[in-house]
Amino acid sequence: MKYNNIKKILKKQIENGVKTFWTYDENLKEFTQIYKNYTDDLQIFTPEQLLRRLETLEEDELSV
Repeated sequence: MKYNNIKKILKKQIENGVKTFWTYDENLKEFTQIYKNYTDDLQIFTPEQLLRRLETLEEDELSV
C-alpha cells in the first residue's frame, strides 16, 4: 500500500505548519484527524510522526 493521498495531506500540513493530530488504526487501515473527540484506544500522531510511521510500514511491506 502506497498511502499516497494521506502522505500528500500530511506533507502539505507540515509545509503549512498546521497544528493537528492524527490517529491511525493499523488493523482497519483508517486515519482520523483529531479535532476534539477521540478515544484512548488509538495512538495519536503529529503529521510528521504519522508520515514517518507510514514510510516505515511501506519499508516493512517491501522486506516481506
